Amino acid sequence: IRLVWCAMNLLWKSMIIVFLFLVGTAFLFISHAERGDNLVALVAWNNDHSKEPTKRERGMLGLPINGQVRTKGLPVGLWGGEHISLEVTKQGATIEYDCAHAKIEQRIALDRRGRFEVAGTQVQERGGPVRQNDESAGYPVRFTGQVRGKGMKLSVRKSATKEMIGTFTLVYGAQPRLRKCK
Repeated sequence: IRLVWCAMNLLWKSMIIVFLFLVGTAFLFISHAERGDNLVALVAWNNDHSKEPTKRERGMLGLPINGQVRTKGLPVGLWGGEHISLEVTKQGATIEYDCAHAKIEQRIALDRRGRFEVAGTQVQERGGPVRQNDESAGYPVRFTGQVRGKGMKLSVRKSATKEMIGTFTLVYGAQPRLRKCK
């Protein structure tokens, strides 16, 4: 009987020690969570990875709060090349070719490798006088490119047919060399 009593006593002491350890660990995790430590958020998120992390958890994990991957925008200003002028703003860009013009109505974001792909609208121009109300609606195009330093390679395709309109080399800050239709 004494042996059973000692075993039970040892079992209870072990259980109390484990319980105190768990309570202490939980208290430690809670105090770290209030300070915003990444480890706590990671553990909390991994315990229930079936749900999307909350804004607070995303911030503690170092993730973007809005769920978007942060990207660098195409530098604002003039990009010039042979037969093309690209004027970039924070909201998009306007493009002038020899016999056409185009507009991009969204921010041009670069990925980590300096690549981008955006939609735009292009309008074909023709030589001679333009009637006052003769404004063509244009057609949708896709601009794909890659920036390396101050240089850019840009390809333009018609969205509907995937027909290549042109490939251009541009330089940031360079004057464009256009020959407008006459």
